[in-house]
Amino acid sequence: MGQPPSIQLNTQPSNALQSWGSRESGRAIFANGSHRQLLDNFRQLSAQQSSEGFHAQALVKAVDSLRGPASPVNSMLKPNHPTRRLLVAGGFEIEYELNSYYGDCQTDVQIVDIRLLGDDANAGRRPALWRAKHEEEWRTDGASKPKLTATATQAGSAQAPLKLGINGQCEDLRDSLEVVAEHINRGDSKKRADLEKSGYQLVYVPPESSAWAAGWRTLKSLGNSGSGQQRLAARLVASHMYEAHQQGLHVDWTSQGEGAWVLIEAMRHLKQKNIDLKQRQKIFLSDHTRSQFEADRYRRALNMDISDEKWLSAVGGLTQEVGGRNFGLAPLLSEGSELIHHTPRGERLGHTVKICWELGDYLVKKWGTAGTAAGLAAATGGNAALALTVVKALHKATPMLISSLPGAKDHYFKSTGDQLRQMINNRAKR
Repeated sequence: MGQPPSIQLNTQPSNALQSWGSRESGRAIFANGSHRQLLDNFRQLSAQQSSEGFHAQALVKAVDSLRGPASPVNSMLKPNHPTRRLLVAGGFEIEYELNSYYGDCQTDVQIVDIRLLGDDANAGRRPALWRAKHEEEWRTDGASKPKLTATATQAGSAQAPLKLGINGQCEDLRDSLEVVAEHINRGDSKKRADLEKSGYQLVYVPPESSAWAAGWRTLKSLGNSGSGQQRLAARLVASHMYEAHQQGLHVDWTSQGEGAWVLIEAMRHLKQKNIDLKQRQKIFLSDHTRSQFEADRYRRALNMDISDEKWLSAVGGLTQEVGGRNFGLAPLLSEGSELIHHTPRGERLGHTVKICWELGDYLVKKWGTAGTAAGLAAATGGNAALALTVVKALHKATPMLISSLPGAKDHYFKSTGDQLRQMINNRAKR
């Protein structure tokens, strides 16, 4: 969205800062003459039932959101400017400062600049929300959208949730549409056919200059650092999550690769606002490069839908192992958090045994049987050769021995640790 052609800027009688709009409550908004005229024109245009009116409505609503006592979820500090903030959206950006013009404790908003960036969004140079449709191949359905809404094929209900994707390091928008669709499908032919009928929505994140740069940043920061485009996209995703929450929409979010950094960062922004999503939104991390432990903490804190046990999937790539799994430690941290905060008292013994098994498995995978045995011998003062023999035997034989115990196959299980947990808890309940 560039500047809508129907908007004409009129000559201003004064370019001094003056209050804009009505101030029944909250902060006053100050702007110079040209910005006040621009906002007046946008407010007038927002009443029209058109694409331009829809974009104008989004901008006016964004400006009015600055009157609230707390910063909107899509507001961020401007890099290298400690007093400036940016309110970011797909087609525009509002730069502002908080000052006190009335001399009291209430700070007021001074609009510094309003930048219309629809052309950048539509050209794929800026993060934006797109609708995707399938016509022999995946393609965009119109221009980028300023707001997340239900579609004709996805009503946003529990039975027909909105499908939202966030891309990682892809070549361009067209490539992202194809790649993210495959990750939403999870490789299932029926899901693929259903998605091709319904379409989906994509928060597109423009790629970095090279895949090597993206991979190196992930490795260097252990998955904790995002690019400038990813930071903008995270604020955008946070605002769309909040929009869905306000409309009571059910949303299934899927991140692909580095898109996990954007999704988890957006969840962190919402957590800072203490938002309760009422179990209407859920996430799926595919080939994630940011800690799944972080994602698990935030999805629980936001009261997301966590009913699906399979909420992530990753190949054994280096960035996935370092950033997403933290060398295998992230799954253990999630298990520990589950035990402490979310496990009923009667099931804690089984869950503790499960964690102990997975800890041993983690140590063997990380340090090898020789390294684990050496650590065990050093910790206990035992013989290193004997410890190595014991560790090797236990690691190989324990799964078979456990599976041979009475009741071991009474229930479906996902791992040896899960099998131990179920056996102990079920026996304790008898």
